[in-house]
Amino acid sequence: MIRIAVIAGTPVDTQMGVDYINKKSSEPGAAECEALYLPVSDNCDDQVKFQYSSYAEKHSRMDALFDPAIAEGVRDFFIYCNSLSGAFDFDAYAEEKGVNIYTPLQVYRKLAPEYNRIGVVAANNLSAYNIEKTLMEANEDIYMIGSGNMAIVSAIEEGLPPSEIVEKCGIGHMIRYMEACGCSALLLGCTHFPYLKEEIRGICNVPIIDPADEMYNAIMVQYQA
Repeated sequence: MIRIAVIAGTPVDTQMGVDYINKKSSEPGAAECEALYLPVSDNCDDQVKFQYSSYAEKHSRMDALFDPAIAEGVRDFFIYCNSLSGAFDFDAYAEEKGVNIYTPLQVYRKLAPEYNRIGVVAANNLSAYNIEKTLMEANEDIYMIGSGNMAIVSAIEEGLPPSEIVEKCGIGHMIRYMEACGCSALLLGCTHFPYLKEEIRGICNVPIIDPADEMYNAIMVQYQA
């Protein structure tokens, strides 16, 4: 049994991460996993405020989540939140705690050399900035056409149907703009956004990048014989 602590910004995206791990674990031949549910904040507003808080405050909140799990023997932490992964230095924190932490930003570093121009839909502009910074650290020639919109996240948290959210938030217009600017892929820069993936797929003419699979595969590699 592989125990994976899922840490995300709100109860909704944390549960999405738990559901994702459970779904992957149920696939034929997959390793059996137990996903632990560890949300950072109670809601979107609190999460945004947390991400703009001091590093000391963020470090203290992370300690409150990580330390009990580590004491129970958990060594794999799945950060199912793009904006959170950009608001805290999880690479340094993993070394400090002696654990494995998997984040979307790690995936973006690997993917960046494959693209010259990429569209990014993020939860907020702090997240968009950190995604762009990460992409450019790995590929200084990459050009990002980005958008940060918490209204999309809030609508998902409210449980509105994907078709209604896409229409209400003008996502089709945004994608057409990004495509007109020459993006060769659309990166879902928020772990809420796979909720809209199938709806977006119907209006998007370029590949859609969702980092969750690469993060999961990185965990599984260390357990393969």
